[in-house]
Amino acid sequence: MRGISRQTENSLGRLLVVDDDLVQRTVVGKIGAKIGYDCLIVPSLELAESALAREAFDVMTLDLSLGERDGIELLRFVADRGLRDMSIAVISGCDGRVLKSTRRVAEALGLSIIGTLSKPLDLDELKDLLQSPRRQRSSTVVGAASVDVSPERIAAGIRQGEFVVEFQPKVELASGRVVGVEALARWRTSELGIVSPATFIPVAEQCGLMPELTDTLLTSAMSQGRKLIDRYSDFTIAVNVSGSLLSDLALPERIEEVLRKEQVPAHCLIVEITETTAMADVDRATDVLVRLRLKNIGTAIDDFGTGYSSLAALVKLPFSELKIDGSFVNGCEDDEDMMKIIEASVGLGRAFNMKVVAEGVETAESLAALRRAGCDIGQGYFFSPSLRLARAESWISRRNEFVAQRAAWTSQQLPTMPDHAAFAADGGDRQQIGLTQVR
Repeated sequence: MRGISRQTENSLGRLLVVDDDLVQRTVVGKIGAKIGYDCLIVPSLELAESALAREAFDVMTLDLSLGERDGIELLRFVADRGLRDMSIAVISGCDGRVLKSTRRVAEALGLSIIGTLSKPLDLDELKDLLQSPRRQRSSTVVGAASVDVSPERIAAGIRQGEFVVEFQPKVELASGRVVGVEALARWRTSELGIVSPATFIPVAEQCGLMPELTDTLLTSAMSQGRKLIDRYSDFTIAVNVSGSLLSDLALPERIEEVLRKEQVPAHCLIVEITETTAMADVDRATDVLVRLRLKNIGTAIDDFGTGYSSLAALVKLPFSELKIDGSFVNGCEDDEDMMKIIEASVGLGRAFNMKVVAEGVETAESLAALRRAGCDIGQGYFFSPSLRLARAESWISRRNEFVAQRAAWTSQQLPTMPDHAAFAADGGDRQQIGLTQVR
């Protein structure tokens, strides 16, 4: 164990170097000290655990190969100690797939990975990586504090009509048309502001409020969305249904009653269910989903690929739509492994005669990769965030009108428009829409 003091007046914090290679750990420590870190260098996992148990560090560099031990064990230790604010740079001589997989393991543990480095080290890349935590800290925006809500407050919110939906457009990738929306739950309160679904959904599930809350949100989605359904043929509205409701064999009839009251055709509704919850009680889930399909209501397997039973869910449950989780979509154009998963998911969707939807589309590069992979529909901030009804109507109208005009011009063999056109919804939301083949 060896310490090296920083060589600058201003401090970047404390750096822990964990590496069993004498030359490499010395080089990393000296570079860290040169740019402003007070460094502690340790050659083993045991000494690293001891140092982390006693002292606080801002950054850690970790070589995955530590003699008879390995860096994954130390990452688990860091997670168990709750050291999630410490930035971590991972070093390895293994192939790129191992580095990518290690990063995913760390991120699944909730750790902050600032980058990965292959051996032999590029010293300029190492220096840039060690300086990145400072840039990240300077640009960090503090989020809103978590809000505790009681079951009584949720029940009151349901009675007072505080729960509403917003609509996020779903875009057909081949044509660029908006062919549907997903209705996303929102809770607007006077004293708490907008409360995240991640806060109120678990409480509602634990306290048995999900049937009432689901009915409220489904009714809101159908009553508002009927305007979009009336205007566009074959337009669909997707609504998430909690897996806890799949044990309720009366659910199909309750949904059908809402559709009847709101005068919405059954085929215009898609019920989204995560595959993990669907597989919790396969027999009852199958019963409910089959009867929904018999009533001509669509069913979607949401967050596909994130659970342990995705393939079994496809075989056993009658889904009509497969939604690829955004964790696979984000940055897929630069990740061969992620693209293989997306392409395989598209192939499975085709084999089971399902539409394939990519969630979390945020960049033009991701969109292009998804189109090449054969995805049918895209959804995400690259197109639009969720919108209230009036703004959703305006956004969809202008986009579909633009798409129709372009299709007409193309059919008349007029000069094609530039590849990059944009328009934004009313207000300040970032909704730039690049259009290549009409995005």
